[in-house]
Amino acid sequence: MTTAERREAPGYYPWVVAFMGMLALFLSNGMTATGITIFDPSLLDEFGWSRGDFKFRDFLNFALAASIAPFIGILIDKVNPRYLLMAGCAFLTLGYVGYSMIANGGPVLVIEIVAVVTAVCLGGVLVIALNAIFPSLGMRLAVGVAIAAVVLALYAYATQWMGEALKQVYLIHIMFSLALSTAGSMTIIYLVSSWFVKHRGLAIGIALVGTSLGSAVLPFVNPYLIEGYGWRQAYLYNSLMPIVLFLLIFLVIRGTPAQAGYSAVGQNRELGDLKQHGLTFQQAIRTRTFWAIGLSGFLSYYAIFSFVQHYVLHLNKGFGFSLREAGFQLFVFSLVAMVAKLANGAIADRVDRHKVFMTCLVIMFVGLLGLASMQREWVVVSAVVIGFGWGGLFTLYNMLAVNNFGLREIGRINGSISFMESIGVGLGSWITGKLFDVYGSYQVPFLMLAGALLLSIMIGTQIRSEVDERVLAENRTG
Repeated sequence: MTTAERREAPGYYPWVVAFMGMLALFLSNGMTATGITIFDPSLLDEFGWSRGDFKFRDFLNFALAASIAPFIGILIDKVNPRYLLMAGCAFLTLGYVGYSMIANGGPVLVIEIVAVVTAVCLGGVLVIALNAIFPSLGMRLAVGVAIAAVVLALYAYATQWMGEALKQVYLIHIMFSLALSTAGSMTIIYLVSSWFVKHRGLAIGIALVGTSLGSAVLPFVNPYLIEGYGWRQAYLYNSLMPIVLFLLIFLVIRGTPAQAGYSAVGQNRELGDLKQHGLTFQQAIRTRTFWAIGLSGFLSYYAIFSFVQHYVLHLNKGFGFSLREAGFQLFVFSLVAMVAKLANGAIADRVDRHKVFMTCLVIMFVGLLGLASMQREWVVVSAVVIGFGWGGLFTLYNMLAVNNFGLREIGRINGSISFMESIGVGLGSWITGKLFDVYGSYQVPFLMLAGALLLSIMIGTQIRSEVDERVLAENRTG
């Protein structure tokens, strides 16, 4: 469809896209990274794993999500995002059904299905990776290598991991890396940003509220399900939510404005598809800003997800909070972060977003220092301060990538930045768990989180805008 044939979308529809993005992040983030932590005490009580061994699941989840992010980014640049979101929903449902059935002993059918689906899908990602890195290989050879890798992976699973509950948890979180990559922030930020030039910050803020909703609602509700029906049945009830979202995406989401035949809100109509504007991946990686966003993100995500992944255990096992009380505190933290995401997204539409970004980094640093004091009277207040800082940062990290580089190859650019961020997430949760096992306390690991954020502040001063966003706006044409 030509530029002239594109029409303005119904006024409500772009905001519907932002709302659907919020729902997708509610599930993809809450069910794999934050809200799921409310189940941790029940699992540790039943199986007796050490925290370090148990939290290795998060390293697998996010390290693999990081590794495949650049190649999922290639898909995001080429495929209608609705299909990626629907795939992510399927992974979430299958993973939660699998969680409800983990057990030591013989094979579990649902877990074996998880193994096959995960291996085959990662084999498909391997084909994309081989074609991107070694284009001279050709499609047939790339597919052959991927098939061999899938067979070897399934053989290794059958001989080394089958029948062990902890290894089944690891497997499920390997599949969750696919859910995070296809229905996570990379896809959502691309989809929502494509519908907005004007009000982009607010729209991204609305979508990113979903991550806080997942962290707030799931830990608030699931203790009642766990106490009333047991943790296995609670997992099964949770598995129904992605099915509902799958149907909503199928019925409502059409793709980007260019795929749907519309123009974005506030777009200069003469520009056509916004994906034609901005830096290429090769141009972006030559800028200091690209590496500053990625390294600062690595350190910030290391700090925040270490905190979130261990907060319930810290309250429940360290200070004697009941599961309901710990869930409520995570709810409060997430509610604060949700408000901060909305507020900072709107503020960044009007104020220099780099100044807002640096302010949020400092606020979060202060909160982490309070957390590291290990004082009961400070733990809740510190979490609220961290929530204010992190809520703004999460919105701004995603805005910085889109607004500083444009949409031309944002899938690959954001995928590579997400690689660095996800490595930080996985390492942070795992290392914090290991350090707790060594010291018997969270004080040393929490001090490390504050140190990581201080370094992130220093690196964040190097971020600059690399494209002129004003050319995208409709008022440019007079």
